[in-house]
Parts: sequence; C-alpha cells; structure tokens
Amino acid sequence: MVHKRNLLILNYLILLSLSAYSKSQPRHILYLSSYDSRMSWSGDILRGLEDLLDPEHNNILLHVEYMDTKEFNSEPYLRAFGELLELKYRDTPVSLLLCSDNNAFEFLRANHKRLYPSIPVVFCGINDFKKDMIAEHPEFTGVTEVIPAADTIEFALKMHPDTREVYIINDYLTTGLGWQSEMKNQLSYLENRVKLSYSENLSMEELRRKIASFQKETIILLGAFYSDRDGQSFTYESSGELLSRASEVPFYCLLDFNIRAGSLGGKVLSGYSQGEAMAGIAKRLLDGESPRNIPVIVEGVNSFVFNYPQLERFGISESQLPENSILINRPYSVYEEYKREIGLFLSLFLILIIAVIALVINILRKNQVETTLRELVEASWEGIVIHDRGTVIQCNNMFLSMFGYSSDEIMGKNILSWIFTPESLPEVRKRIETEDIASYGSTGIRKDGTVFPLEIRLRIVQYRGETVRVSVIRDLTEQKKMEERLSQSQKMQAIGTLAGGIAHDFNNILSAVIGYADLGLLSVNADSQLYSYFNQILMAGTRARDLTRQILTFSRQSGKEKISTNLGSLIKETMALMKATLPSTIQINLDLNPDIFVMADSVQLQQVIMNLCTNAGLAMRENGGILKMVLKKVQLDEESFPSGQKLPAGSYARLIVSDTGCGMPEVVRSRIFEPFYTTRKHGEGTGMGLSVVHGIIMDLSGGISVYSSEGEGSVFTIFLPVCYRSPQQEEKPGHIEGGSERILFVDDELYQVNLATDLLGALGYRVVTTVSSRDALEIFRAAPEDFDLLISDLTMPEMTGDDLVRQVHHIRPEMPVLMCSGYSERISREKLEKIGISHVMMKPLRLQELAVSVRDVLGS
Repeated sequence: MVHKRNLLILNYLILLSLSAYSKSQPRHILYLSSYDSRMSWSGDILRGLEDLLDPEHNNILLHVEYMDTKEFNSEPYLRAFGELLELKYRDTPVSLLLCSDNNAFEFLRANHKRLYPSIPVVFCGINDFKKDMIAEHPEFTGVTEVIPAADTIEFALKMHPDTREVYIINDYLTTGLGWQSEMKNQLSYLENRVKLSYSENLSMEELRRKIASFQKETIILLGAFYSDRDGQSFTYESSGELLSRASEVPFYCLLDFNIRAGSLGGKVLSGYSQGEAMAGIAKRLLDGESPRNIPVIVEGVNSFVFNYPQLERFGISESQLPENSILINRPYSVYEEYKREIGLFLSLFLILIIAVIALVINILRKNQVETTLRELVEASWEGIVIHDRGTVIQCNNMFLSMFGYSSDEIMGKNILSWIFTPESLPEVRKRIETEDIASYGSTGIRKDGTVFPLEIRLRIVQYRGETVRVSVIRDLTEQKKMEERLSQSQKMQAIGTLAGGIAHDFNNILSAVIGYADLGLLSVNADSQLYSYFNQILMAGTRARDLTRQILTFSRQSGKEKISTNLGSLIKETMALMKATLPSTIQINLDLNPDIFVMADSVQLQQVIMNLCTNAGLAMRENGGILKMVLKKVQLDEESFPSGQKLPAGSYARLIVSDTGCGMPEVVRSRIFEPFYTTRKHGEGTGMGLSVVHGIIMDLSGGISVYSSEGEGSVFTIFLPVCYRSPQQEEKPGHIEGGSERILFVDDELYQVNLATDLLGALGYRVVTTVSSRDALEIFRAAPEDFDLLISDLTMPEMTGDDLVRQVHHIRPEMPVLMCSGYSERISREKLEKIGISHVMMKPLRLQELAVSVRDVLGS
C-alpha cells in the first residue's frame, strides 16, 4: 500500500516538473523567405514580423532561411534545399511555419506534408492567390499580395486628365510575369479610356531610352522589375531609381521602396505591412487559435504613399490626395533645382537666388499665418495647449490664467500631474495615448491647489512637421454652479408643493382647535382655571397657525405682513422656550435693550433666533459653554456684507449671537448660508436652517455676517432697520358683534361644518350647513331669497368654491359671499374679486375675525 502511494507521488512530481519545463521552453518559428536577405522587400517583411512578434520578450526563437530563388530556382536546388531543412531542423520542435512570396509558398505547398505535417503555415506576399491553392492545406492561412494597380491608375488619371497612354513595366521573371498577368486582368476595364502598353523584354538601357522618349500625354507605372533581358539583376530600389530618373512624365509605382528611389508614388505594397500582418496571424496561432478559423487577408494591407518632391514637380497638392495618404521626403521647406542639365555657375547661382527669395517669402507668409492663428487662439475663452503627450509646446494666455502658471514655468515640461488631480490622471493619459477625440469631463487643479471641473477636447494635428496633440480645455465651474442652483430651485419647488398640501390639511385641523377654544372662553368665567386652560390652547393654536403661514411664506416666497415688533421682548420670550431644549451645561447670557422695535413678522424673527441658538447648542453639546446675545441700537454710515449687500446709513438694531463652541473652518464658513449645505450626519440636519435665516434677514432689508475659526467658537452679527412702536399694539380686542341673519355654510369637512354651526350660532346667526357643494347649490336654488350670506370653502370635491359662487350669482347676482381657504394656489385673490368675492378668510378661523368678516360682508 505504501509502495503504491509513493509511486503515485513520484508520478505527480514528474508530471509537474515536465509541465514547468515545457512552459519555460521557447517556441520555435521557421520563416522561409523566397529571396535574398539583401533585398529591401525581404528586410522590410522581417522587420515588420519582428517588431510585432517581439521574439526576445515573448520566448520565441525565430529561424530565418533565405531561398534566394531570384538566382536559384531549379528543381534540384529546391530538392536540396528541402533536404537541408530536414537535416538542419530535424531535432528542432518547430511550432509554426512562416513564408513570404510565391516561391516559398509553392515550396511549402509541395513539401509541407513530407517535412512538417500538421504544423500551421502563415504566408504573406502571395501574388494571384486563389482559394483552391490551400483547399487541401487546412493548416495554411495568411496575407495575399493584392497588386493595387487599378487604384493607382485611377488616381493617376484623375491627376493627369490629358493622359492618353499608360506604360506598365514588369520584368520577365516568374514574379514579373505574374504581376503582368494580374495587372492585365485588373486594368482591362480601362481599354476604352486609355491605351495600356506593357513593357517588352528589354535591357535596362533600352528601357531607359524608351522611358525618356515619352511625351506628356503618357504616364508610367512600375510593377516588379528585378532583372532585364540580358540577365543583369537589380535591387528593387536601384531599378526604380534608374527608371524614374530617365522619366520626364509622371512615374508611379506599386512597391513602397521604389518611392524612396524617386517615384511619384501610388497605392503600394509594403513589405513591412505584409510582415506585420503575417505576425498578427502568427500570434493568434501561437495563442491556440486554429488556422481554419482565421480567413486569408486579401484587403486592407496596402496604403497610398507619395513622394513629396514629385508631387510638387507635377503640381499635385495635398488636398487632392486620397484620405489617410502617407507623405515621405517632405522637407521643412525645399525648392527643387530646375533644369539639372544647366551646369554653368551663373545659372546655378541664379537658381539659388530665386530659391532663397522664395524661401524668405514662404517664411514671412508662414509667420503671418502663425501670427493670425496666434491672435485667434489668444481671443478664445477656452484654454488651448499644443503638447506632445503632456509636454507643453505652445499654449494661450487663457490656459495659463486657468491654471495659474506662467509660460516659463510650463513650456517644454510634462505638466499632466501638475494640472490634473491624481484621480483624473489615468483617464487623461488613456485618452491621450489612444488619441480619443471625444470630449470628456475631468477635474483640474490650479497652482494654488484649487480643484475645479473642466471639459477636454483632443485633436491630433501636424505641427511643424511633427504629430502633436491639441487640447481645448473649458472651465466648467460656472456651469456646475448654475446646475447646482437649478437643482436647488427644483428642491425648493418640491418643498413648496409639499408645504401647500400640509398647510391645507393642518389649517383645517387648527380651525377646530382654535374655534372650540374661542367657544370655551365664552362659556366659562374669566377668573376660572378652565378659562386659563382654554386661553393656553388658543395661544398654542394661534402659534401653530402662524408657523403654518410661515412655512407657506418660505416655500412660496410670498409676502408676509410686517408689523412693529419689540425685538428685545421677542428674544426673551423665545429664549424662555429654548432653555428647555438646550443642554444644562450651556450658560445663557442676555444683554438686551428693551426699547428696540423693528418692522418684521414675529414668527420669522423667532425662527431666526431659534435656528442660531440651535446651531450654537450643537457646537457646545460636548463640552458646554456660554451662549451670549447682545442687542443694541447703533448708527451706521454704510455697511457691506460678504453676500454683496450694502446697508444704507441709518439707525439699526444690532444683534450679536456668540458661542464658545467648536467653531468652523473657512471651507465650511464660506458655505453655511447655501441651501441644503450641512456638515451633520445623514438624518441630523437638512441644510436649510441658516439658509432660512439668511433669507429672512435679506427680506427684512437687513444684513448678516459670521466670524468663526476652529476651536474659538462662532459670532453671528445681525443688523435690522429700527422703527417706531406701532400704536396698534396698544389696542385691545373690541366687542364681538353678532346678528340674526340666515347663513348658508358649506365645507367638505364635517367637523368644519359642526364648528361653523357652533361659532355662528354663538353669534346669534341662523345657519344652514352641508358638506356637499352640489347640495348647497340645490338648497340655494330652492329658496334663494331665504339666505342673507353664503360662506363657502374654496377647495372642495365635486364643485369648487369659486364654481359654486358663479352658479349662485347666476341665480342671484347680488348674493353676498364670504370665501374660506386653508391654502390654495389654484386661484388668486384677484380672480376671486372678478367673480364677486370681496372677502376671503384664511383658516383656521378665530371667533372675533369671523364675526368682523361676516358683519363687513353683510354691511357691504
């Protein structure tokens, strides 16, 4: 048993070590090139292959074999080459086969099953490719060499509309003949437009002389030319250079290295692109993908490439080039020397003078254009910076002003980490690297540490011959503030809607509380304990009514009646209530001038005092302290406040509310009057208290300021204009006058109907009541002359109060009406007056107010 267990452990360790060993072994790739290593085509393919595969860092051993089939292509040679591969790589675990061009491709087609059965093959540079070539080779896939002759000729004919003949050059080797056959197939549709001539099998000198003889109505297209009739071999570069130099007419080509040799250009085959595309497929195969699932690439590898000096020579502008064209040999500023055959010094000197003059003119124009562009950029309200992946090349003054730096501080430096917060940097760098031109939001940071929102738009441009980025940056600070204000306005609107609904129901409830308290006072002796109880109920109900009206005043920003109010007495009364809510560890010190009056609503002033005291109590709740209130009359010349408000000269009541609590940092102090801003935990505060205080003080034409620092407490200073004491404050309630008239009363709430019956009955009136507006209309319609007054609620189901009044006045136009409402936004007082309602009472109803209003309506 022990022996079997040890044997299993040993087998597991062996398998584990073999797995680790296999992962550490390099993968071998064998690449067969059809040609010699000295050919640029071969070198470019290998360079593209190695750049993408990166063998050194991807644990790959790339074996390269050059077949040199331009020189050696006999059957014995190919057989010997196969034997060499078989011998050379017998012990090498080849994972993947690569080949370029037709000769290597045909070699692998013939020998793959014998030499490397089941090993995937990736090819590139294959001419005249047909799908049936690999029908019996499912392990084969790759990139074809689609000769872009048609696209090149179409472009050439567009640039040279007077062309009558296209002369096409290929050699008579296997590749050249294959190219010629393919080009004949591609260009056959042009035979009715131009004459298509194909080069004969000539020597190089004969071919050059023929090219030199062409007139301006001819263009030349160079295909594949490696060897002439005499067997003289050329590199593709040298053949392109020799042939293009002999031409006085536009000379186009289909291989990228011929452009460097002097051709005008065209849609060209690139060895580098072929190698890169082949490497891309190779990586997929190395990652385990099956060649059966990878289709052969037949389009998208070729690109338009042009030789800038040749474009200028034949008067072709960049704007005429196809989209995404590539320009090579483009100088900063260059002028060709005309008429090369002129060797005389005077002619050369004259050409040099002309070139210098032209160069100076070009520079001046360029400077003028740059100056104009600079002025336009400087006039922008957005920050504009030209940079190379964050390194500043140029920027406008708005960019410097936005971030607080000088030009000397940032020019030539990478400033990404200076002007973006650490959280924003990864996204900014990603956008720059991926050249994403979509606008996006980010967070900037100024030199002084201020953080602010911004929007960035990125463009990739050519600037002084280099590819650079242009970023346009917009400061979103004001936009964000406007959005925040809009959001706050919407919140206030929601609060107003909620407050209106609450006020309507709450006022109906208070009507019963206040009304029955009034009746209670009439039914008991003034010196009894019960009278005192009823009086306290009445005072509390009246306070609740005023608070309800105050909610509506704040939420709807509606006007509130202001009366002369003794500020000192109001503070004493309010602090008597606050003592019960403040911790006993807080000492309250009052220093109040008893003879200061201000024009205000007492409930609003109480709200100001209670909010300030509540905040002070919270600041001192842990360690206790002193809450001090000082009220004095002062004379001001002029006073300014942080809100921007200025108080005119005059007499003011100055109330100072100070505490010895924890204080506030500057960042909090600067925002305490903003709606919904709070530093308390969720559920402990709404952020509305000090905003309400600020709004009330502003409404009373006053001013408020705050001083605070951490650990030193806070001091709020309030200024309110003083006024004289109102004589009305001395008036006492008069005699309650009743009557015997008959009144029709309608309200949809039953307890309101019962209350009205009792109140109006106590005043001596005869009352008919109903809870339905439709029933009320029928009662009135039955005996319109029996009623002296209609009292109706405004908001009712079935039929609203104003609709009921219209129906009643249709029956009896002079019928007196008194309207009652707890709250309504549906109809204004002006609209009520238009339908004959001159008196409106707001709920809850007081007995004395009801008595006066009824007599006023009946009297009018």
